[in-house]
Amino acid sequence: MINLKKIVALLFCFMLTGCFENSGYLVKTCVKEEKSDTFTGITTYTFGFKNDVIDDLKITYDYQDSNSSTIEALKLSLTTQNNFIELENEVLIDTPNQYKITYQLPLNPSEEVKDKFVIRTSRTDLVNELKEKGFVCE
Repeated sequence: MINLKKIVALLFCFMLTGCFENSGYLVKTCVKEEKSDTFTGITTYTFGFKNDVIDDLKITYDYQDSNSSTIEALKLSLTTQNNFIELENEVLIDTPNQYKITYQLPLNPSEEVKDKFVIRTSRTDLVNELKEKGFVCE
């Protein structure tokens, strides 16, 4: 039989070493899909938070179209936008018919960037605003 004192001592050691450091940290996604003829655009917000405070916020744009000129135009638009705002980004897919890019959003942006990308530091505020804009949040 395991002694209750040993169990308590073991749990205490785990807490002191930080094994439970990320407990309570959650990740949520909100997605909006738009379709038109041959075009599909999916925008996804992914954010990590604890106690309703967001500390990691990313937005991913995934564009697909059988017309490659549409994808090229979208790439040019996003590149031009990023030349002015300079967000950290990663291109995930870059083919003639699909372009997918993820941006790391700052949590202390200018008001212009905050409004353009719907940046909020409260999980509740962000989810409510995204739902108003037609996103589905899980």
